[in-house]
This record gives sequence, C-alpha cells and structure tokens, in this order.
Amino acid sequence: MYPTEVIIHLGALRRNFQDLQRHAGSCELVPVIKSDAYGHGLTQAGIALLSAGAKRLAVFRLDEALALRQAGVTAPVWVLLGALPHEAEKALAPDLRLACPHLEMARALSEVAVRRRATFHLHLTIDTGMGRLGFLPGEVPAAAAAISALPGLRLCGAFSHLAKADDGEHPVTKAQIAHFKTILATLPPSCQENHLCASTAWLHRRFPDLPFARPGICLYAPAANADGRVVSTRSAMTLRTRLISVKDLPAGSTISYNCLRTLERPSRVAIAPLGYDDGYLRHLSNSGSALVRGQHAPILGTVCMSMIMLDVTDIPGAALNDEAVFLGRQGDQEITIHDLAARAGTVPHEILCAIGRAATRRIYAD
Repeated sequence: MYPTEVIIHLGALRRNFQDLQRHAGSCELVPVIKSDAYGHGLTQAGIALLSAGAKRLAVFRLDEALALRQAGVTAPVWVLLGALPHEAEKALAPDLRLACPHLEMARALSEVAVRRRATFHLHLTIDTGMGRLGFLPGEVPAAAAAISALPGLRLCGAFSHLAKADDGEHPVTKAQIAHFKTILATLPPSCQENHLCASTAWLHRRFPDLPFARPGICLYAPAANADGRVVSTRSAMTLRTRLISVKDLPAGSTISYNCLRTLERPSRVAIAPLGYDDGYLRHLSNSGSALVRGQHAPILGTVCMSMIMLDVTDIPGAALNDEAVFLGRQGDQEITIHDLAARAGTVPHEILCAIGRAATRRIYAD
C-alpha cells in the first residue's frame, strides 16, 4: 500500500471544540465545517463536533448542507452562501438557515416557497467593510423590510465578517463593529440568530455580547486568545509517509529541479514519496522539514510533484521505510500547521484544505 497518508484526529477535534466552548460563556459556538471541514472530512467532522456538544453547524455551500442531511445529520445548518437561484428547490431541506446577500436571491426563494407552500429561514448577509457579499449598512432597513414582505420567507438572523479581526484598533475593524451594532437595533424582532465573529474575532473578543460565533480554523489547530493564553491545543491533522530511499551523496551534488540546492558537505539524502500532488506546498522548497526518528530533517531543493528530498545526515540510523512526518507530532517534536503557513507565507487554512483535498488515503482516528 502506498505509504503517504493523512490522519484525522477526531478526538482532538472534539476536545478543541469543548475547550473553546468552555471559554465562550453564554455565546454558542457554531462550528464552521465548510470546504470539507478545512480538509478534515465534512460529515466525519460534523458528526464528531455534534457529539462533542455543538448544537448546529455552519457550511458555505448548499451541497455541503445536503451532504450532511444525506449522512443523517439532523441538527440545524447555516449555509453562509445561501442558495443560488437554480438551487432553490433543493434548499427546502429541513432546518436550514440560508444566507441572503441580495434581493434577487430572496425573490427566487419566495417564488419557490409559494409554489411549494413552504418557508425559508434566512440570515441577512451584511457587508460592513469586507467588500464581499451582502447589503451595505445603509441598505439594511429597506432590504429587511422588503424581504419580510415577501411570502414564504422569515428573517431569523443577520451576520457580517471582519476584514482585519486581529487588529481591534484598525479603523476598518472599529467601523465594522460600529456598523453592525447600529444595524442590530434596526432589525425585526424575529432576528435572533445574529453573528459576526469567526475564529480570530472571537478569540480577540471583538463583540463578546453576541449570542453566536463561528469558529473555524481554531477548531482544527492550536489557538490562543489575545492575551496569549492557549485555548485549543491540539492539531487535528497529521501528514506522514515513509522513506523510500536513503543514499550518500558527495559535496557539490545538486538536488532537485533547477539545481536549487547544492550540497555543501557529503550528505545522507532520503527520499519521501510526497509532494505538491499531496497538497504540500511548493513554496516550502528548500525551507520546510520533516520529522524522522524524532528529529527535524531539512528539505533539500525543490518540492516535486510526488517526491521530496530530506537531509538526514545528522539523524543517526535514518533508514529505508522510516516514518517521515510533514505535519503533526513524532516523539516530543511537532510540526504545526502554523509552522508550515509561516514558512510558506500563507494562512493555515490554505494548506489544510490543499492536503485534505489531495488525500488519497485518509484515516480517521480518535
């Protein structure tokens, strides 16, 4: 069997959620499991989080919500994109909350609701400064009135998203929070499911009085609050393989495409059958490392499609078939998703999604 595999630690995911909820007070955390639960498996992660105490889940697309229903999940699901016009019929699945970013979507849903004698429950999408989907603050009163007047629709919440949640003093952050507070006072009484904060905003307590928050990345990886206090501690994904070759090369040997690395000393070089085809970013060429026998083995040269060269010169006994961990823990050492993101100059979300999407062998463990 091919040795490269992704391990999903569902027990870590459950415990992270419980740790986060303990710090949330009266705020109900609604886990975000969009994009295949950030590469961890949509239905598996959703079921695990519900078993840990989550009362509802959030996804991005309608087909993600329908996949949960097909898997037997009956808990309420927030669909943060809403239903596109051609999806309106399918959106009649029970207990969905559909985002509504514009009146065209509301009208399309109303037509289906009237024809099918049904009711859609909506969350008003508000663009307070992100520049993405949603009504601008000044449009909200008229939009809420127009939607409330359409038959078959019920507004039950409103939400927005912060563009720079890690900086509470940034003028855009201040303006967004102020806009949202003002808007809340204008919403009809039926709007009780109001939410603004995703992981960073919630950890930094940008609007702690809201009844709901949408944690995402902090469910899947270690996270700390604004004071540096660790809130969730466990990584929920491991990427590992086994060495398929170990050989000695003389000083002056060049390694991988474009001769990116020239050996400065006689070296013992190991080959791992893993690369960007497995979601491991090419930006980590000549920069990242893997754990072999509990020690860091630096990456040599360019990350290839399906192979990576490692320097195991300083790892006594490194041999064919040794485990190589590119994300996760081995012994008392760990490579976290934050380590990889910092080296690659990106966000953890991108790497987790890439690894999860590429995984041909995904194993679920407690």
